[in-house]
Amino acid sequence: KQFLRRSITVQQRPAARSSKMYMFAALLVALFALTLYAITSPPTLVAPEKCGKESGLNTPHVVPSLGKPTVGTLLSSREYDVVVFGATGFTGKLVVEYLKGVRGVKVAMAGRNEAKLNDLKSALGLDFDVIVSSATDIDALSSLAEKTRVLLSLAGPYALFGRRVVEACVRSGTNYVDLSGEFFFHRDMLDRYQETAQKTGAKIVVAGGYDSVPFDLGSQLVLRDLDVKPGPQGPELTTVVSLVESCHGWLSGGTLASMIEGIGATLSGVLEGGKSMKHSQDPYIDVPEANDCTRVDTEATGWGYFPRYDRIVEDWGIPHFMAYCNSRVVRRTVHLMRQGRVSYSEGMSFGAMFDATIWAAKEWWKGEIILMPKPGEGPGPSVMKSGGFSVKVVGTRGEEQAAYRITGAGDPGYEFTSKCVATVALCLSDTSCERRPGEGGIFTVGSAVKGKSIRERLGSVMVGDRKLMKFEKL
Repeated sequence: KQFLRRSITVQQRPAARSSKMYMFAALLVALFALTLYAITSPPTLVAPEKCGKESGLNTPHVVPSLGKPTVGTLLSSREYDVVVFGATGFTGKLVVEYLKGVRGVKVAMAGRNEAKLNDLKSALGLDFDVIVSSATDIDALSSLAEKTRVLLSLAGPYALFGRRVVEACVRSGTNYVDLSGEFFFHRDMLDRYQETAQKTGAKIVVAGGYDSVPFDLGSQLVLRDLDVKPGPQGPELTTVVSLVESCHGWLSGGTLASMIEGIGATLSGVLEGGKSMKHSQDPYIDVPEANDCTRVDTEATGWGYFPRYDRIVEDWGIPHFMAYCNSRVVRRTVHLMRQGRVSYSEGMSFGAMFDATIWAAKEWWKGEIILMPKPGEGPGPSVMKSGGFSVKVVGTRGEEQAAYRITGAGDPGYEFTSKCVATVALCLSDTSCERRPGEGGIFTVGSAVKGKSIRERLGSVMVGDRKLMKFEKL
């Protein structure tokens, strides 16, 4: 009996093991299927149940009748076309050097250190006037703003040094543009100055460089081709996806320091402003007017938190490192242009990440980049001129699709950005390029200037033998 029992037990063991192995294999398959579903599915979107007449989508876009600006003088009578505030920084030097070659434009440089401004003027052989002003002296800033059509602010981090500069421009009815990639700063300016800027006619334009012009203008291009015109819209959904396909560039010591200071300033602003970190995850933090119908996206970047495959751009990627800013800017443009229900997501392809790593390693080996630069240090001349980026933007609406590839020449953060923001500033000083002159408020580049005009201007600027920006229809 004992022998038989042992024989039966031995015979049953393989069967039990096989059963467990099958169960384990089935569990692995299920986990793999769930993971595959998670990484190939974009974040969920809000359904359009609340898109009735009360949503405002079907009502015409009526600009408030504000009359002429009540503060300041007409911009055409100002002494300068553009004043560059923060001219002695790494990016500021590039901006004034570029503006030196632009004919027929009256430019002045401003900052807190007169000696540094004069040294820069001598070093570059500039004939620009020098104006001394601190970022915290509202009287000096107001006096400065009253002299110019456009104030180009490069003094960051903006959470620390930007508010008074904006306030001075709003008081004076002066157009303004900056390089801020700080969405909490954008919201703070909205809360503080939107109503006053509407009354004075000051256009306060944020994010005028690599953050977020390529993504903002690219989105507007595909929306135009999909016939999503500014004005009344129905509840139909339009989807736009941006994917960074390549990005060659590096940061400067000043930018690194500003990033560290900016994080602290942002956290401080969150606490002092009564906002929580939950607000940082709100996709529509910079569109406080958004309602249940126009709030389409449920996650800030639109891409999701994890690597995934996107069926629209047909590639694998992760959320782009600047998507937290760019996505908010694109959504504000869509709101200001009254383009209805638009879902926006932004990623960076695996190929771009691998390519950027190899490129940076080569440039570091050649001594062209410093891994941890000090203030005043930045990418070398080779990186500045040879860098660049490529972004694929695809939009879908029903069965229709539109796609563009947008390329930029020069290091994205400096060579490209300096020329880009200077071009936007020049556009804002020209009523033939500015969209709806005299209408004030907190704007984005895509909503503040005419699309065709700014694209043509950016395409006419050269970096060596390459165009600063190209828009190729796919």
